[in-house]
Amino acid sequence: MSRSQSSIRSYAHLFSPIKVGNLTLKNRIGAAPTGVSDLTPEGYFTPANIAVFRRKAKSGVAVVNLGEAMVDHIRGKAHGRITPLDDVECLPSLIDCTDAVKQYGAIPAIELVHAGCRARPEYCKEGPIGPSAHMGIYGEMVEAMTEAQIQEVAEQFGKAAFMAKCGGVEMVTLHAGHGWIFTQFLAKSTNQRTDQYGGSLENRARITLMTVAAIRAHAPGVAVEIRMSGSDLYEGGVTPEDSIAYAKLLDGKVDLLHISVGSFHVPDTSTRMFPSAYEPEGVNVPFAEAVKKAVKTPVATVGSLGDPELMEEIVANGKADIVYMARSLMADEFLPEKIRTGRADEITPCLRCNMCLSLSFVPHVPFAVRVMRCSVNPTVGFELETQTLQKPEQRKKILIAGGGPAGMEAAVTAAERGHEVILCEKSNRLGGMLVSADGIPFKHFMKRYKESLIRRVYRNAIKVLMETEVTPELTALLHPDVLIAAVGAEPIVPNIPGIEGPNVFFAARDFGLENVGQKVVIVGGGLVGCEEGLYHAQCGKEVHVLEMGPKLAPDAWYLHLRATLNEMEKAGVHSYLNTRCTKITAEGVFAADSNGKELFLEADTVLVAAGLRSRSGVVEALRYTAPNFAVIGDCLRPRTIQQAIRTGYNAAVII
Repeated sequence: MSRSQSSIRSYAHLFSPIKVGNLTLKNRIGAAPTGVSDLTPEGYFTPANIAVFRRKAKSGVAVVNLGEAMVDHIRGKAHGRITPLDDVECLPSLIDCTDAVKQYGAIPAIELVHAGCRARPEYCKEGPIGPSAHMGIYGEMVEAMTEAQIQEVAEQFGKAAFMAKCGGVEMVTLHAGHGWIFTQFLAKSTNQRTDQYGGSLENRARITLMTVAAIRAHAPGVAVEIRMSGSDLYEGGVTPEDSIAYAKLLDGKVDLLHISVGSFHVPDTSTRMFPSAYEPEGVNVPFAEAVKKAVKTPVATVGSLGDPELMEEIVANGKADIVYMARSLMADEFLPEKIRTGRADEITPCLRCNMCLSLSFVPHVPFAVRVMRCSVNPTVGFELETQTLQKPEQRKKILIAGGGPAGMEAAVTAAERGHEVILCEKSNRLGGMLVSADGIPFKHFMKRYKESLIRRVYRNAIKVLMETEVTPELTALLHPDVLIAAVGAEPIVPNIPGIEGPNVFFAARDFGLENVGQKVVIVGGGLVGCEEGLYHAQCGKEVHVLEMGPKLAPDAWYLHLRATLNEMEKAGVHSYLNTRCTKITAEGVFAADSNGKELFLEADTVLVAAGLRSRSGVVEALRYTAPNFAVIGDCLRPRTIQQAIRTGYNAAVII
């Protein structure tokens, strides 16, 4: 039996076909609605955008959803660039995109959205509308919809579905979750109507049923999926009971029920809508399972899924019929195919850092930067470039100094391109700063990533030399064509009296501390300090975090920061802003705020998280020891995992 045959048997349910409407999906895996925000100003797909969706289809998924599409540019637009299904000029690029998806046997789908009361005035020609009048989130009054306007919206969705069908789309996803217009009618907090569209759940669901009927009338033959919240996760929002009753009303009228959670009306629910690193895997599956028990229509689940065993278990045990992925498919664009061909252990896992989502998460970040990036996959956002990447003309000998994430990424990329690679690591283990994740429960995704990266190193023809420091003498002995310095960084040691005391440790150096005292003070409230504080608080310690600036972790990705701050509050972490440490003693920490007010905190253990400094001296000693030289990772500049990985990839891919 081949490796592929054995794998298909192991994941027999995941790779079994399923009927959705008049479509036959080749397996139970779909690419969730994840659009691109760098469309043309009109909202049309570019060649780079099409390359994104082509690669998703090539991954082996059964469905590729092209993300949000607009049904009403006059009053229903929430984003600056979104596919306009009320504009016939969208068709050429839409057809090119759906053809690219079909090339690999996947079903092209698109998500139909009307923002309702969440429409952004600067993008609309007329003011926002919703179930009930109220002051909108952007400072404009929301107009209560008339019955004629409700009927018009239903027709707009029907016409948009027809446009999508003309563009080659085979399944439309009616977005009835996350706080968009249908959820606004369904949630009591946003619907105070007393007519036939308010009050009872049947009345609040009436606009949805009208819209489904309009889609069926305008676009016969197109499969209809409805995306709904299994719970809005806030008081006054859609409850699990509402969701089940809503699903029963839709049962048999739509072809697929797609169960998500959360609402943009309450930003904290976004940490479950896009499950953070602090949530268990499959955290949202119970909502889909509850709906599935109540209906006959196939049900899909979503929410940071990507573990093959879990996905197989979900389908095999009837918790859902289809699993959707978004971030996991960005982290590893070959994930479904790796499962199918018996290479599940080669999957690069998603960190759940939420960088990809946070970059353009307006209005909570200043700008929609309109690019997509991934912390662990350096090719995300460069799909078109990757398609045309040429193999090197000449095989070269490459020496890499440092086995952290940047060095390992450079080594793997260079080896996969056919070069001879020697990777040297000064210590007795690979991983660099990633080893800080070992033993911390909420960092198990990072630990899993570290292990996957190490496996990639050893699967390739890379000569690994442990406990070997790259020196000018070693470089002269090995005669590399290219030397890549990935020697990392070291902790910044602030000029604080008592910093050398026996009770003082450094978060970026002293991993896996034992015998941490009951009272812990963290000096430095960046993301590292916050996460260290959270971990020790979860271990039952009394934790205080001192931060010199006005905000905790100001450079952290928005969604991860929000989740981290919530977890810190739950764990009872005490934080002090605009406060600097002035002295450390055996008894504790002295500090002063911006007004000079002094503070003393008892501490058995002091952890310093004041940042990192590049090992520039080591770099400079190596600079002229090989014909070609590159500097990557933290020794270039201490930054994020994404930047370390990207610099490692860049250095190797241009050789």
